[in-house]
Amino acid sequence: MKVTIRDAIALSALRPLEVAAYLRSSGWTMVAEQPNHSSTWLYRDPDGEEVEIALPLNHAFRDFALRMSDAVRALEAVEERSQLEILRDLLMTSADVVRLRLAAHHPGDGSLPLEEGAQFFQKAKDMMLAAACAAAEPRAYYPSRKPVQAMEYLRKARFGQTEEGSFVLTILSRVAPSLSGGNGLLFEMDDPFERRVTLTLARALAATRAAAETAASSGKLESFIQSVRTGVSANLCDALVGMTGSPEGSHELEVAFTWSRSRPLSPDHAVPSKIVFPADAFPVIEEAGRYFKETSPREDFEVRGPVVKLERAEGGATGRVTVLAFVDAQARKVAFDLPEKEYHGAIAAHDQQQTVVCHGVLLREGRSFRLNDPHDFAVAADD
Repeated sequence: MKVTIRDAIALSALRPLEVAAYLRSSGWTMVAEQPNHSSTWLYRDPDGEEVEIALPLNHAFRDFALRMSDAVRALEAVEERSQLEILRDLLMTSADVVRLRLAAHHPGDGSLPLEEGAQFFQKAKDMMLAAACAAAEPRAYYPSRKPVQAMEYLRKARFGQTEEGSFVLTILSRVAPSLSGGNGLLFEMDDPFERRVTLTLARALAATRAAAETAASSGKLESFIQSVRTGVSANLCDALVGMTGSPEGSHELEVAFTWSRSRPLSPDHAVPSKIVFPADAFPVIEEAGRYFKETSPREDFEVRGPVVKLERAEGGATGRVTVLAFVDAQARKVAFDLPEKEYHGAIAAHDQQQTVVCHGVLLREGRSFRLNDPHDFAVAADD
């Protein structure tokens, strides 16, 4: 078989240890090994016929691509699938794969306008970040500061090649293989964080889909609130709505999961393999996201703006300051209490029409906002 330049590039991208994991998970048995050189794998079909693969273990071999081509050809004969399908699976052996399929209600050629496509990629990234945040610490809203573990995960996750369909985007989340101890038993260990992220995403998407149906029928958001512990958040809701272009968009969104062959999904994990969001679910999901953002405490929030109101009871040790600041790109009045020294500073800033800045935990109270635990109050340096 002659290997073309295009084939050689794809075959050279294969990782020998991941191919070995694929073979092991597919019923092949390693019968011999030369470290840093090659390993020999044997497969016996139900009729007793044997097929052998010599797997190269060193990328430095000049004929590495040719040897991998022989391995793929042997797998083609055993699995009765195309080499292209097998090669794709080999490249994803050690990764959980998330497939996002965007389908329009009208027939098309599988393309998207540039602006919609760019937003689709960005919001897919936001979706994975929301799942990673929830895997680290479930919360209704992650306004700015994200868990360090979630940001580290995002740097390692990758976009894969788009696939055939209305518009199919793939995300690869690599995960460590499951290994057994010397006694042949699997270690009793928690799932690695990368697997916890994809599991959280699958459960959170299923919960969001169910919550949208319940909320649409009942007119209440309790179903979304109860799903926060499952991983539903304002960030996830915003990402889902954003992927469809707009809350009133004509797109249906399908999210499917394929789990790493080198770390098979435990039977204890009851998660869906596919979740479909109809177009009419997104207005409900958008409203749930807005509710989470408006009602969730925002830690370390910066209030910046002019002082518009001052209140202090006669002889009081503290005074209440109200600042006109931006919250979600809208001018809002935010009130907070300051001790006497800082309160006098607020008076001076008000008299001189200076901008002040203060940090704390932002809470919404009806139509107004309050800053709890205010600290680092000062006149803005760039006023």
